[in-house]
Amino acid sequence: MNRREFFAGLLLASRLKAAFPPGEVERSLIEERAAELGERIAGLRDVVPSAFLPDVEICHKGLEWLLGDEEEFHRKIYSHDALRVAATGMERAAQLQRGERPWAAARGWTGRAYRSDVDASVQPYTVWVPREYDPARPGRLDVVLHGRNSRLTEVGFLADAERSIAEGPNYLRLDVFGRTNNAYRWAGETDVFEAIAAVARDFRFDADRVVLRGFSMGGAGAWHLGLHHPDRWAAAEAGAGFTDTLRYAAKSLPGGLKGDWQRRALRIYDAVDYAENGFLLPLVGYGGEDDGQLQASVNIREAMGRAGAAFRPEGLDWTTGSTRAIFLVGPKTGHQFHPESQRQSDAFIDRAVEVGRETPDTVRFVTYTTKYPKSFWVTVDGLEEHYRKAEVRAKRDEARTLVQATTENVSRLVLDQAERLRRVEIDGQTLEVAPGPRLFLGRRDGAWRTFADLDGLRGSGLVKRPGLQGPIDDAFASAFVCCGPEDDAEWVKFRREYRKFMQAEPLWRSDREMNESDFAGRHLVLFGTPETNRLLKQVADRLPKRWRPGLRLIAPNPLNPERYVVVGTGHTFGEKEFRGTNALLFPRLGDWAVVGADGEIEEAGMFDESWS
Repeated sequence: MNRREFFAGLLLASRLKAAFPPGEVERSLIEERAAELGERIAGLRDVVPSAFLPDVEICHKGLEWLLGDEEEFHRKIYSHDALRVAATGMERAAQLQRGERPWAAARGWTGRAYRSDVDASVQPYTVWVPREYDPARPGRLDVVLHGRNSRLTEVGFLADAERSIAEGPNYLRLDVFGRTNNAYRWAGETDVFEAIAAVARDFRFDADRVVLRGFSMGGAGAWHLGLHHPDRWAAAEAGAGFTDTLRYAAKSLPGGLKGDWQRRALRIYDAVDYAENGFLLPLVGYGGEDDGQLQASVNIREAMGRAGAAFRPEGLDWTTGSTRAIFLVGPKTGHQFHPESQRQSDAFIDRAVEVGRETPDTVRFVTYTTKYPKSFWVTVDGLEEHYRKAEVRAKRDEARTLVQATTENVSRLVLDQAERLRRVEIDGQTLEVAPGPRLFLGRRDGAWRTFADLDGLRGSGLVKRPGLQGPIDDAFASAFVCCGPEDDAEWVKFRREYRKFMQAEPLWRSDREMNESDFAGRHLVLFGTPETNRLLKQVADRLPKRWRPGLRLIAPNPLNPERYVVVGTGHTFGEKEFRGTNALLFPRLGDWAVVGADGEIEEAGMFDESWS
């Protein structure tokens, strides 16, 4: 399939027309600028460091994406924006040719980009740098997650940064693109942390003073990223959004869930299940009194209340002395921040930033999957059963020589900052331990014991563990490469949807071209049959389920057990879910399934903790 045929298929699949398609002259001019910029970038590849190219490449990619899918001309101004972005790309290319890079130190709003480890694509972000920024005095960084915007494109995102005259705060601010509209899930979640790392390459900020903020879909992202990663932030502000799937998206799931594997998979992203992690995170929850999305904040507050937080009402708001959290309600307000509520939130966050992120001696941590294993000095390396609540409560003494802990549904535990640790009291047992950087604890036959290292803790067999626990969609949140016949129907569908909704071309190699170096650090996604894909033939008899037509599966790769192999599918959700509410982007097939020729799920389920 050539490029023109692919774009034609993409347009046909979208089934929508551009609201403001460019005229013939405009399109010709954009195409001309895109071609010229592409040539300039090609000439820079052997001249400048590859790390400097994404800030130019993103301008070219934005033009190519816009030209490749006319549906993306959502706004009349986008044709003008395209030429503006092209001019920026040309200017930057000329500056790089001269050995200059002035935009990397510019004050004000600047559109930037990085190269993602997920799929080698360039992804944009916007950074605000105040005039008084001083790299010798690293300070605060606010990470801002945007709301859902069905008209958002890379060109529009970059152009908005260029034309903005709004004054930003007196500290660094990062606005995350997040691969458009996915509530910062899967590769969209990775995007947040990769964008933070990109800012850190050019600007210094205090890692203990990073604030997470978002509203609407961004609020859903802030709830999710704040409560799944409670040790990453000095504070989090989550406005509106959603925190559970079934309640929020009930009208979009008229047939309900298809099986227990789907219900269990909701435990991955439903932030309400992780509400107890808010005890260690300065947290602002907000919703307007007249906004249906106030329910997101109510869900978290009520869950924290059931876990022991004593909230008291103050007018419409809720505060507590038992945890660092406030829940604000904008009076007679719909889907927006009330000015007074925003003032209260800003004051709360300013106080939290002044203190900075602190490592507590008492950790209370909840998870349902080793995808989210860590809070401060406690890491859950293994569960007795995935998608059932796992909890650790650990307390160390002031001298850090004693840790007292209780656990639920935890099979392996790692304690950091253990250089002075001498004794652990865990679930009624007392263990004398040797001090070291990390302590490895495993439960065997109902009793806890220590291990010398991570390999000893996990043993010689396959186990579900952080970064290798499934389900299928997890493979597309970190580096992956696809392989198989180019005309395979599942591959064609995945490529089209991934390009449109995740803003990247998935990496692909034919089975003839693929070698071990291509998937040494990547998950391997195999399409086709053992007869049409030699790599699938190599692993077919070594999978937890024998290959058969219609098999969809994720497991440790027999050719590279530190990474996944995925068989027969890309994301288990598709165009309908991407175009619908973001809450629908949850796994449809679990760890494995057999799908009939009619597309119906015949069987599906989750593997156990030993991948069997």
